[in-house]
Amino acid sequence: MPHLSPPLRVLARVALVAALLTALTAPAQSLLAPERVALDSLTAFKPVTANWQLAAGLAGDPRRDKTLTATPGSGVLVCNPGKTKETRGHLFTAWEHGDIELAFEFLMAPGSNSGVYLQSRYEVQLFDSWGKKTPTPADCGGIYQRWDAARGAGKEGYEGTAPRANASRAPGLWQTLHIVFQAPRFDPTGKKTKNARFTKVTLNGFLIHENVEVTGATRSALFENGPEAPLGPLMFQGDHGAVAIRNLAYKRFDADAHLAVEKLGYQLHSSAFAKIGDYDSRQPTATGVPDRFSQAAVEKTGKFALVLTGSLNLTRAGEYAFTPETSSPVRLLIANRPVITPLERGGQAGTITLAAGTHSVRLDFLHTGNNRPALEIIAEGPGLAPHSLGGAESSPAGGRRFTNAQKKLALEPSADRVRMQRGFVPFEPKKRLYATSVGTPQGVHYAYDLETGALLRAWRGTWIDTAEMWEGRGEPQLAKPTGPTLTLTAKPTVALIDYPRAAGWPDSADALHSSQGYTLEANGQPVFLSKISDVSIRDRLAPSADGKALTRRLDFKGSLASWETQVLLAEAAVITAQPSGGWVVGDREYYLDWPADSAHQPSLRKVGDQQLLFVRLSKSTLEAPLAYSLVW
Repeated sequence: MPHLSPPLRVLARVALVAALLTALTAPAQSLLAPERVALDSLTAFKPVTANWQLAAGLAGDPRRDKTLTATPGSGVLVCNPGKTKETRGHLFTAWEHGDIELAFEFLMAPGSNSGVYLQSRYEVQLFDSWGKKTPTPADCGGIYQRWDAARGAGKEGYEGTAPRANASRAPGLWQTLHIVFQAPRFDPTGKKTKNARFTKVTLNGFLIHENVEVTGATRSALFENGPEAPLGPLMFQGDHGAVAIRNLAYKRFDADAHLAVEKLGYQLHSSAFAKIGDYDSRQPTATGVPDRFSQAAVEKTGKFALVLTGSLNLTRAGEYAFTPETSSPVRLLIANRPVITPLERGGQAGTITLAAGTHSVRLDFLHTGNNRPALEIIAEGPGLAPHSLGGAESSPAGGRRFTNAQKKLALEPSADRVRMQRGFVPFEPKKRLYATSVGTPQGVHYAYDLETGALLRAWRGTWIDTAEMWEGRGEPQLAKPTGPTLTLTAKPTVALIDYPRAAGWPDSADALHSSQGYTLEANGQPVFLSKISDVSIRDRLAPSADGKALTRRLDFKGSLASWETQVLLAEAAVITAQPSGGWVVGDREYYLDWPADSAHQPSLRKVGDQQLLFVRLSKSTLEAPLAYSLVW
């Protein structure tokens, strides 16, 4: 018997909020733009060897070609190492850095090997590690080992840190790397007082390192055998394999930049208030001098309003950004100008241009619930790394140290059985209420929306965290993926289209579509069942044998409606045919492989600024299986 899901309600159409996905993976809370390296020339770099060239993009088949084929133009750096010294050089920036926040995109040729060296000393590995289950420090995103031949054969390599998970993508796809780095510290005599540290490293949106200390230069660094220093150029390795780089951006931070809140005072109003400012005409319950600019400086629970005042002292003129970390309404005024504006839950971060010197500051914090109050204000400015104004533990480059005190309740599939977990799935602009997460023994997992038959996302590594479903009241009731994800679409997979008059693909399920639940195969593998008009659908998604792809097979049976019955394969701004068959989806985001012997013939149509890759079902092909694979 099939396992029937609850009856599905037809949702009203929703307008999707357009989101500009930039290549720069800078932290979401930062409102200050980084400096971008204009790759219209090589003036940002020291003289380069012949293996480096500017290009507009890549031709050929970088998924399979060992050498990258550059197209004429600029915007992309392409490296194809040769065999001579003049064609195997590294790439160095003309500028040097200490503390830095760095982001860029890179593309690896199959089997390729490169790396980015902070200060030309400390390497984060760039490598074609696609499909490897257990990464090492030598894999993509790894902080490479140090090397000392005097340690003896087989023991030369030491230290080095593997990424928390293999978040790398397939060769020929663009990947993003975001690094927050703290340079080593030295006393006035030049003696090192603190080691270099990778505060945070994110690969393809997944946190792979946090607060990793490096005691010295890693192997093959420019200054591997020399002394460490406060500054050094950025270096990209150019002698191991073909690699392309683009959208290179950074923020450099200086020890001389300073911002502090002084002459502190507070007013506490112990009562419930509807909004910020309702207490201004009242006498405060208590006043005093806090030891820091934070709600935590005043021990108080329950419902209350807290006003902190003082003077903001800064050493540099320029644009400053202030971001709240709280779930309670908060407002920040600087020189009587609103910078953070209150929201029902939290505050809207803002920027302000300030002269060097002293400015008045006022912080209003309104605690309206019975939960434990919490508040930090993160400030960032010219040469000034994001840090907490309240003195919370922070990193010298790139904001507060990431701490995760929230409990995790991790689920993993067994070694020989596929597992499913029904629950709400987070997916912008709203969570999906009729969804399930599927975990497989091969370590390839996915989330599926039973309401629309959509594959929401796929990921590798660990499966899901159910803490927000089961811990305490489980208010959000979310099943969150815990591995690096490929996000797809929540739009219906199969739809009735009034073609060619249709403006685009529908956002919600058709009134004639219904979920029929799912069946489970012997090993727990689900096959999702649904119906649209008089067509029954069986939808099976499972990893390929090698775990490098997610294969999907759709089987149809019944009779077609008068409107066209179409199957959505992909939607993106760009969809390009692969030389070997199938398509590259988006700006080299993932591959959709299509079997050459398929009875179905996909089509492309443009709707606004998007392209739709779809299949029209016909009487002659209706009962032929429709199968394809996603590779990322």
